[in-house]
Amino acid sequence: MNTTITIKKDVKDKALEKARADGLSMSSVVRILLLDYASGKIQIGTRTAEDIVIKSIEVEKGTQKLMDNVISEWNK
Repeated sequence: MNTTITIKKDVKDKALEKARADGLSMSSVVRILLLDYASGKIQIGTRTAEDIVIKSIEVEKGTQKLMDNVISEWNK
């Protein structure tokens, strides 16, 4: 089974350069990372400061639509 992933060009170029320097293919790097992630050897997460307060801010529909478009672009 093949899976296609999208990687920004600048990130891909840097990773490919590093992989080649290490004597690896990009495919090998991705497979190693996915296997380690799946087996729990690496974790991906974030940490937040405890002093952050979440607030809800009402915005007009046009502004909300613009913000929703930004989120859609980030999630591509």
